[in-house]
Amino acid sequence: MPPRPEPEGGGRLRNLRITLEYDGSRYRGWQIQTRERTVAGVLTDVLGGLLRERVNVFGAGRTDAGVHAEAQVANFRTHTPTPAASLLEMVNRELPYDINLLRVEDVPLDFHARHHASWRRYRYQIALRRSAFLKPYTWWLKDLPDQAMMRIAASYLVGRHNYGPFAARGRPVEEPMVEVYEASLKEEPPLLNFRIAADHFLPKMVRRIVGVLVRVGRHDFPPERLREFLEGKGPVPEESVAPPSGLFLEKVEYL
Repeated sequence: MPPRPEPEGGGRLRNLRITLEYDGSRYRGWQIQTRERTVAGVLTDVLGGLLRERVNVFGAGRTDAGVHAEAQVANFRTHTPTPAASLLEMVNRELPYDINLLRVEDVPLDFHARHHASWRRYRYQIALRRSAFLKPYTWWLKDLPDQAMMRIAASYLVGRHNYGPFAARGRPVEEPMVEVYEASLKEEPPLLNFRIAADHFLPKMVRRIVGVLVRVGRHDFPPERLREFLEGKGPVPEESVAPPSGLFLEKVEYL
């Protein structure tokens, strides 16, 4: 068993970058919230208890309630001299079953998981068939949408646009202008996967995009309606929001 970390002041200040995966089903999102169980809250409590010092965890993506991550990136500063590999084992022993650290590594003190990220990529999973196993991690549509129409609509997403109409209602939007680098739809049975990569994302932005794409696929909207939303011609309907179960933070990239 690795030695228990020394308390604060026991070593030089370090900045540790962690990569983790989690099932967001039981959490009210990533960001710490008062009286709510969140991924960052659980991680902070575990790290603070093990390291015996105050820990502030900064994440690259603030995933919403019920959203999952395959490679979330975060960082925190600590005085512990414990090697990164030993910390990974120690923390994973204390974390609940649905949160798992993949990597722990030393990085420069000025590294910040959110501010230094070049882009993030999300994947939304739509089930192509009824499944005994996939329902917690997909959106199952009984009537499959028209993928050709969805792809036309998705093509309007690439580029720099004002995504304010796709943001969550009643929450301040700091940077509504988003640069989208990729927006693709690919059939990977038993899933239909929508992937979108951008410099940053607004709250519920991806779920509203998917909801509109599905309505296009059901012929409720023409593909051009998505472009009109981006041009500010009407708000995205509240019912056009995909459930959180199918959404995954897939990758965070740094230069």
